[in-house]
Amino acid sequence: MKLNVAALFGEHMILQRDSELKIWGTGAENDTVTVELNEQKASAPVINGEWMVVLKPEEACFRTTMTISSVITEEVISFHDVAIGEVWLATGQSNMEFLMKYDYDLPETKELPDDEYLRCYTTPQSAYLGYLELDSKPAQGFWRKWTSYDNRINFSAVGAYMGMILRQKLNVPVGIISCNWGGSPVAAWTAMEDLKANPALKPILKWHQDACDSTDWEKYMAASDVKPAPISPQQQRFNDRFMMGEDMSEFFKNFDPSKLPKVDYAPYNPGPRSIVRPAGLYENMLKKTAPYAIKGVIWYQGEDDDARDWVDFYDESMKTMVACWRKLWGWKFPFFQIELAPFRGVGITGAKKYDILRQKQHIASMNTPDMYNVCILDAGEEFNIHPRHKKIVGERLGRMVMKHVYGDNSLVADCPEFKSATGSDGILVIRFINTAEGLKVKGDLKQRLKLYGDDKSGDQQPEWDYQYLVEGDKLILTGKWEYPPFVKYCEENYCPAVLFNSEDNPVFEFSIPYWGIYYGDFKE
Repeated sequence: MKLNVAALFGEHMILQRDSELKIWGTGAENDTVTVELNEQKASAPVINGEWMVVLKPEEACFRTTMTISSVITEEVISFHDVAIGEVWLATGQSNMEFLMKYDYDLPETKELPDDEYLRCYTTPQSAYLGYLELDSKPAQGFWRKWTSYDNRINFSAVGAYMGMILRQKLNVPVGIISCNWGGSPVAAWTAMEDLKANPALKPILKWHQDACDSTDWEKYMAASDVKPAPISPQQQRFNDRFMMGEDMSEFFKNFDPSKLPKVDYAPYNPGPRSIVRPAGLYENMLKKTAPYAIKGVIWYQGEDDDARDWVDFYDESMKTMVACWRKLWGWKFPFFQIELAPFRGVGITGAKKYDILRQKQHIASMNTPDMYNVCILDAGEEFNIHPRHKKIVGERLGRMVMKHVYGDNSLVADCPEFKSATGSDGILVIRFINTAEGLKVKGDLKQRLKLYGDDKSGDQQPEWDYQYLVEGDKLILTGKWEYPPFVKYCEENYCPAVLFNSEDNPVFEFSIPYWGIYYGDFKE
C-alpha cells in the first residue's frame, strides 16, 4: 500500500499556529511514517492501514516545508509552499458556499492586490462512500491563493472577506477551509449518536427512517451508483441565474416539484444515500477535516431547516451540532453563527418562519458558551435566497472575530441588542447594548417597529401609532396608550433593518411583551 496523506495536507496549505498539529493518512501495515516541519521531526506507526503524527505547536511563518516519509516503501512526500498562521472552518449551506464570482462587489474586489498568504481550501462534496468517484469536481480538494482571477472567484465570498480583515489586522497567513453543501440541514452535519441523544430531534430521525422503510433498496442502490450526466449549458445557466439573484419569482411561483418525473434515486430526496439525510455530510465531509487544527468555525445556514418545517427545534439542532463538533476536535473552539438575512421569496423557495428561526439562532447562541451571532438584517434581498452583498457579512464577521477571539477591543464589532424597557403615561423607553456612540434610524422605523395593544390573553389588537426619538442608547416612543404595548421589531421574514448603531451595525430583531416592560404607573 502506498503512502498517502489526508487531502487537506498539500502544497500551499496553511497550518494553525500555536496549536498541536495532527497530520494523518494511510500507508502499509506496520510501516513507520515520519513528518518533518521546521526543526521538528516525529514518527508514528501505521496501524490498520492508518497513521497519525502529532507535532508540537509552531509560531507563525510565511514559508516552510513539510516532508512525510515512509520506512517500508521509502516514499517521500514534500510540500514546499507551506505557511503557518490562522485557520478558520467556514461551513453551512449555499450562502457560505457562495463563490466570490457571484458577489455584488466582485468588480472592485478583483482589483485588490494579490495576497499569496490569504488561502482557501474547498472540501470535496461527498454524500456517501464512493460518491467522489462518480461526481468528482476538479475545482475542489486543493489549496488556492488569493492571486489569479480564477483562484479568487472560487473562494467562499464570506470566508474571503472575513479572511481579508484577519490578514490586515494580524499580519499572519490566513487559511479558510470551506466545507459546505447547498440545501443541507443541520442534521446532515451532526453525528447520528448525538442526534439520537436529543429527544427534541426525533422528528428528523423519523422522517429519515420512514424514507428508508419505503425504499426499494436494490433499485435505489443501483440508481445511485450511476455516474450523473454532465451539467448541461442550460442547467449551468439556470444555476448561475439562481446564484446571481436574477428575478426568478415567476419560475418558482409556478414550479410544482410533485410533477417532476419519479426516479429511483434523487440526491436531495430523503433516503439512505441522500445529501440531506441525518449524519450523511458529517460522516463523508466534516470528519475528513478533523482533527486538522483550526482557530474556530464560522457558520451560515438555516434556510433548509426552514423549508423542512424544522424551525421550532432549530435551537436544539444547533446546540447539538456545536457540541458534536467540539467533541470531534477535542476542544471548545469559538463558533460564529450568521443569522438569516431578510427574505420573502415565492413558491417552493419562499420563506416560512425566518423570524422564528432567527430567534432560535439567538437562543442557541445564548445557551452555548463561546458562540456568537452576527446580525445581517441589512444584507438581504426580497426575492433572492442568495443575497449577493457578502462583503457586509464577511467584514462584520471579521470584526467580531477580531474582538472576541483576538482581543481587539478597539473595534465596535457587535450588533446592538435589546436590553430593557421602561414606561409610564404614554412614554416607552427602550434601551440597547452595543450602541457605540448612539443609535440612528435609516428608513421608515414605523414600517419595521410595531406597537400593539394586548388584552392579557395574548391576543393582539390593532397597531398603535407613536412618535419616536433616538437619544444615545435609548429609543424613546410616545403615544396614546393606557397600558404597556406589545412591541415587535423586524419580526417578519422580509424585514430590512432601519435601526443601527453609530458604526452601521444593525439592531437584532426583538419583541417585548407587555409583561416585559417595567411600567411605573401601570396598575393591574
